[in-house]
Amino acid sequence: MTDQEIVQFAKKLVDAGVQLNAVYEPIGCQFGLRPSDLVPWLKDRDGFFASECGLDKPEYVAWKDFMAHGRPCGAQTRSGPCRRPVKGSAGLSPQEFARRHAEGTLLCSRHLKPLERPGA
Repeated sequence: MTDQEIVQFAKKLVDAGVQLNAVYEPIGCQFGLRPSDLVPWLKDRDGFFASECGLDKPEYVAWKDFMAHGRPCGAQTRSGPCRRPVKGSAGLSPQEFARRHAEGTLLCSRHLKPLERPGA
């Protein structure tokens, strides 16, 4: 099928009452696809969702990896990377992940405390 045929088929499905849904991985948020979304989604899901989130693809993929691997703290300890989950990261949106990553605040409560102190 050509891209145009896929879009036309998707339009027929929607007109018949079929909903086209996709899921943001890995937190499971549902997203309603428009017929015109189907081809970009089929060709590059991560690129599609990154665009929908207003992020570039590497940022979106980094968020997916972060969520899938237990939301690890970014701090380094004497024995290696901290393995505690990042404070306030359950259900973290891709946009919030990108903001906090840029700020350097993807840290557990233990490592975030020095950053929260005034004058620190």
